[in-house]
Amino acid sequence: MLPLVSRYAEQCEREGRVPEAVIEAIGQAGLFRMMFPRRAGGVSHKLITHIETVAELGKACPGTAWAFSLLSGVTAAAVSMPEAVSSLLFKRGDELFCSVAAQTGSAIAFPGGYRVSGRWGYASGCLHADYAMNGVKIIDENGDVIDSGFAVLPLKHPRVRIEDTWHVAGVCGSGSNTIVAEDVEVAPALVMRYSQLRSGSAPGVAAQVALEPRDRWPVEPLFPLGVLAPMLGAAGALLDQVKRQLAKRPVTGWHYESQAQSHVFVQQLGEAAMEIDSAWLHIRRAAAQIDETAQKRPLNGYEKARIQADCGFAMGLLRRAGERLMDIAGPAAFASRNPLQRFWRDLNVGSRHTALNTRLSLELYGRAMTGLDSNLLLLGNIGGE
Repeated sequence: MLPLVSRYAEQCEREGRVPEAVIEAIGQAGLFRMMFPRRAGGVSHKLITHIETVAELGKACPGTAWAFSLLSGVTAAAVSMPEAVSSLLFKRGDELFCSVAAQTGSAIAFPGGYRVSGRWGYASGCLHADYAMNGVKIIDENGDVIDSGFAVLPLKHPRVRIEDTWHVAGVCGSGSNTIVAEDVEVAPALVMRYSQLRSGSAPGVAAQVALEPRDRWPVEPLFPLGVLAPMLGAAGALLDQVKRQLAKRPVTGWHYESQAQSHVFVQQLGEAAMEIDSAWLHIRRAAAQIDETAQKRPLNGYEKARIQADCGFAMGLLRRAGERLMDIAGPAAFASRNPLQRFWRDLNVGSRHTALNTRLSLELYGRAMTGLDSNLLLLGNIGGE
């Protein structure tokens, strides 16, 4: 798979979307289904397996990996809903879902369901998706906001369109454009309220008797782990390529035949490798909380805050490693024909995602440790150490 993804990487960046040949290959390999529960015909892989798979794809093309991570993760969440809901959505069996959690839309109740309108930016993978699960404010028939949640929108609906807004310096291939919906009628079962999700009474919550491992995953940590995984791959690709060139690359103007003879360059390489290794250690700890601890009991707010801190801190490590590796690679690495600059740009853009903000994530952890209120909207209670 990786040679194919790598071969199409430049086209992916140039066109701002994953080439169809790559999407088809990923689908034929069954990777979009790797997180499906067994009741939906999947094998119910652990979360760490998904993270490792996304990271490997990221070594070939971080943009492709980013789109794949979100498409496969959201689609698995959709197919995990009770059959009464999933049967409304999965007609062919190979449908794909994207999602934007930001509540930049509204779902207005009427006797037959909801009318949904809104604009949702940064909809990664939307060019390949059949449906979008987007954040909405839920409004009753009197015009009052009574809750928030998400609504499932068919992207082929005549009142739904995708605006070409994703023109960026990195992670171009994720195709994170803007979804626009105008007064789309949505069935009641396809609008999920956060209050119901928290209580377990929403129509999309699996029946307790049929719970599988992924049904016990807490929602809050999944997104930061999902978008961090491609960055693990980008940093790993930089390390692999710089390491291969160390013994061949001259040090112009200095008394070394190659960078491998300089303790400075060798030390920088070792430090970058250790930063990437350390990032993986944090992510493996975070994933283990979900794959192991959450299978025995619900995670408390403190543990969820630490997972967010693991993600933010790991992202800082990866960004520093990327800068260090480009220092070793030198000016030639920034030539437009050199793939190193693409990985570096992808790493720098992806690492700026608000879900991976290092300082805010560490503040959250400090707040959890000292009994202060959460600074993260999605995570209210951060107690329980």
